[in-house]
Amino acid sequence: MGFIYGFLGVICGFVFIIISIYLLIRYFLNRFGFQGYSFLELFSIIKEGKERDISRHKQVSGMTSVYLPSILEEFPDFNEKEFYNQTEETIRNYLQSLEEKDAKYLKDSIYDLIYEKISLQIADLKECDTIYRYDDIIFHKHAIKGYQKRKGVIKLEVSTSLEYFYLQDPYRKRKTARPDRKKQTRYTTTFVYIYDTKQAGFDIRVLGLNCPNCGSPLSSLEDKACPYCKSGLNITVAKLLKCWKVIDIQEDY
Repeated sequence: MGFIYGFLGVICGFVFIIISIYLLIRYFLNRFGFQGYSFLELFSIIKEGKERDISRHKQVSGMTSVYLPSILEEFPDFNEKEFYNQTEETIRNYLQSLEEKDAKYLKDSIYDLIYEKISLQIADLKECDTIYRYDDIIFHKHAIKGYQKRKGVIKLEVSTSLEYFYLQDPYRKRKTARPDRKKQTRYTTTFVYIYDTKQAGFDIRVLGLNCPNCGSPLSSLEDKACPYCKSGLNITVAKLLKCWKVIDIQEDY
């Protein structure tokens, strides 16, 4: 008899749990306005919501109208559209470098400050044998997210919304698979303009700029002449010394 009472107790407890879960689900359905829907209809609503999320563009976070007057005051020739085009090219080159595990797409002088960092990231991908693929990249919107002038360096951040089909494959399990997952995302690209290396405490040699006469590396923005061959530095070199450089690319999760 004790066994029967114990068995009936377990059954009653199980039934009580099922009823409690059902009542809890009904409460939340009523609470959030889903009364009258079947579970199949609810699953359909959830699926449709996910599909809308896939096609909905990410909003860019920025204050372009606030920062742009200050930028134009410092840089009268600043072209917002050209800067956004450079941002798109930077993101494309970054994703292409990850996909092909080769930093050759970041060889341009604008990437001097980030080249080593991306090279290390690619080395990690090779060590983990992870594949990244990006197809059908479409850019939607850009906005200036931040603008700061401090200690010889001007920092400008651009927020970008974009979409692509992608594949992330650890350990190369799907070597021939094509990207099949659509993603709406947002990236922040950070540029710097170094106008005073002494104040910034910055070693300009990492920029890889050389004297056009003897090829010796330049070490200061203040040099009027090459410290080795003593030839004057022309306007072209001066412009190369003072230009925008990419210092960071981050996906905003």
